[in-house]
Amino acid sequence: MSEKIYCKYCGTERSSVSSLTNGSCSKSPEGKYHVPYEGSEKSKYECKYCGTERSSISSLTNGSCSKNPNGKYHIPL
Repeated sequence: MSEKIYCKYCGTERSSVSSLTNGSCSKSPEGKYHVPYEGSEKSKYECKYCGTERSSISSLTNGSCSKNPNGKYHIPL
C-alpha cells in the first residue's frame, strides 16, 4: 500500500512527492508550488495557530484563520 502525500497548504493528495510538487498551489505563501505535509495521516487535523480541528487537511485549509501571521488559511500542526 503506497503512502499518500498531502500538500500542507491546500490538502491536495498525490502518491509521490515529485507528482505533488509538480503542481502549483494557490494557498502557498510563496504562491507557487505544493509543499508536502510532513506529519502522518490522522483522524483529525489541528490548525497550528488557532486550534481549529477538521477531519482532513483540505477541509481545514478551506477555512480562514485570523491568527495566522503569514497568510489567511489554517495550517495543519
